[in-house]
Amino acid sequence: MTKQIPKTERINPVTKDIDTWPAERIVSVINAEDHRVAPAVAAEVPKIAKAAEWMAETILLGGRVFYVGAGTSGRIGVLDAAELEPTYGSLGRNVIAIMPGGEKAMYKASEGSEDDQEDGAREIRERKVGPSDMVVGIASSGRTPFVAGALAEARNQKARTVAIVGDTSGPVAKEADLVIAPQVGPEVVAGSTRMKNGTAQKLVLNTISTAAMIIAGRTYSNLMAGTSPRNTKLAGRALRILTEATGRPVEDVERAFSEAQGDIAVALISLASGATAEQAASVLKECGGAIRKAVLVAKERYGDGTLISPAPAEKAAREGEGPAQAGESLSASTGAPGVPWGMPPAAGLTARIPDLPVGEALDAGLDPVQVERAFQVVARAVGDGEGPIPGAVAAIVHKGIMLHPRAFGWAVRTPERIPATPNTIFDMASLTKVTAALPAVLRLLERGEFRLDDPLALFIPEFGQGGKEPITIRQILTHTSGLPAHIKFYEQGLMGREIIDAICSLVLTEDQVPGEKVVYSDLGFIMLTELVRRITGSTLDEFAAREVFIPLGMKDACFRPDPALKYRIAATEYRPDLGRVMWGEVHDENAHALGGVSGHAGLFGTVYDMARYALMWLGGGEFGGVRILCEATVKAATREETSAGERRGLGWQLRSRTYSSGGDLMSDRAYGHTGFTGTSLWCDPETDTAAILLTNRVHAGRDGNAHIRLRAQFANAVAAAVRK
Repeated sequence: MTKQIPKTERINPVTKDIDTWPAERIVSVINAEDHRVAPAVAAEVPKIAKAAEWMAETILLGGRVFYVGAGTSGRIGVLDAAELEPTYGSLGRNVIAIMPGGEKAMYKASEGSEDDQEDGAREIRERKVGPSDMVVGIASSGRTPFVAGALAEARNQKARTVAIVGDTSGPVAKEADLVIAPQVGPEVVAGSTRMKNGTAQKLVLNTISTAAMIIAGRTYSNLMAGTSPRNTKLAGRALRILTEATGRPVEDVERAFSEAQGDIAVALISLASGATAEQAASVLKECGGAIRKAVLVAKERYGDGTLISPAPAEKAAREGEGPAQAGESLSASTGAPGVPWGMPPAAGLTARIPDLPVGEALDAGLDPVQVERAFQVVARAVGDGEGPIPGAVAAIVHKGIMLHPRAFGWAVRTPERIPATPNTIFDMASLTKVTAALPAVLRLLERGEFRLDDPLALFIPEFGQGGKEPITIRQILTHTSGLPAHIKFYEQGLMGREIIDAICSLVLTEDQVPGEKVVYSDLGFIMLTELVRRITGSTLDEFAAREVFIPLGMKDACFRPDPALKYRIAATEYRPDLGRVMWGEVHDENAHALGGVSGHAGLFGTVYDMARYALMWLGGGEFGGVRILCEATVKAATREETSAGERRGLGWQLRSRTYSSGGDLMSDRAYGHTGFTGTSLWCDPETDTAAILLTNRVHAGRDGNAHIRLRAQFANAVAAAVRK
């Protein structure tokens, strides 16, 4: 019965007996639940971006965009549509809201008017919606008949259709070409979708329309320049915008604004180029209302004014590097068609990228109350983000489904304030060992390039000295090589190849006997980076992207992330020697000295990337029909190779029967790994479950240990959510 109830109307286990609480506790829990909205919307960013591109193309080509919704959803649509013309000018008239019950329903509930599917279809027919138009259906429950009928008819008429829903199982989502479904969980008060779900819909719709207007050229840089002010307050704002955009004296700005009869865009073009108001208006019309394009055309035609901001963007536009024109599809991060986030364009794509199933606890067969407790463990540890763990993103994977991840605290606390979201990219630190180096080595093992018991010196001859001659690839993977745990090569001023040479020149002491005991060593995995290069001719980042990340759809997994992605990356520690917070650069000092690419550290990625990777391992080397490793390889890598100090597989740490970052409740077959920056991944093949916890704990300094307890506590709470 529960599965038939819309997700938006299920009972929230966190707010049971809320009517007996004092006011401050009620308000606090509402505020805490509201914090789930922005991360839930962030999870839908690629789809929201696509909807914005569609909307921009539709209105630029003269089509119309219709918002269709009832009740709270309908009022949100009316509000967004009403704000577009005064904000962005005449183009906003092409966005029209349709609400069952008409204007009266804006002020009073008109519930019965939304129950007829044919009424929705009739509204679409009467407006003669066709292939040049776009219809956006808004329905929290995903079941509103009026909205479903409107979308179905719009689809029949070949219009583009988008659904913004809180539950994808209903008829509204089934009638849409594109479905945007922020998962904010059940409301504080069951049935009151004007709360979190309404807020999420408002954010989504506002983002779509704002991005569409920017793409359509109705702003200049980040300035609202595509409208005419209608009151004194807005006129003052317009003058400030023109002054900021042009750097011209106030008297010049006021004169141009007056001659343009209050049209900000016309005045801006005139000030930038020296064109008259009439000439500027003509150029703007010629350019279809695209302000930046009109500025460039006017400057070429009438001369160069004194426009001073922002020259780099203008240069890019002249050289064909600016925003795409309507109809050109862009990647949401790099601006390169068809290139996944964080991946170099040269890497290319596989023919098929597997879908990542994302759902709720009930969808995965987990105890929803216990799942909530698990996420609250992380929420409490992060708190307001001002303590030892600035930010965290947590996720649970069970039986092939990733639960909607939760984000807490700050991705960046200094030098700026940027909240963590499910799309935050983390420095994975030593998770690099099992996410990049390990699968690369295992892929080569499967191809017959070596045996695990081959000496590394067979492939890197200069390594075979100083007592290191017998060290095998197996011993490096199990951390039983005898190599020291860590050497601060960066403090010696060594860089790149010099570090490889230094490791090769090392002489082992009498206590450093290969195969005798587990000593967790970065040095061995640095050498595995060189092994991959010697055998394949490719660097580790190239090989891992081609062989692992791209086939699995790990679109943000990369070494040396593009600087353009910085705003999405969690900051790490302040480095006094460099005089800056490490933000978008690898935190590990040796990896930094190696150029950012190494088998021991350097990988960046999101919780979604790690979920795909975990699902591959839990799937016996396969995820979504894409096989990365054979089943025999997965079994070999995750069985106990040594217990000399701690239980180890190949690369993976196995759950200890005493203390483990994988907690106390996962099975003895569980395997995982951690990263110094505060990251961790644990998989339990016995229950088909993974617990993923990404934090930027070193952003608060490396001396804290709150993350150590948190890892085990989260893993325990996740394991307790598994039902027989």
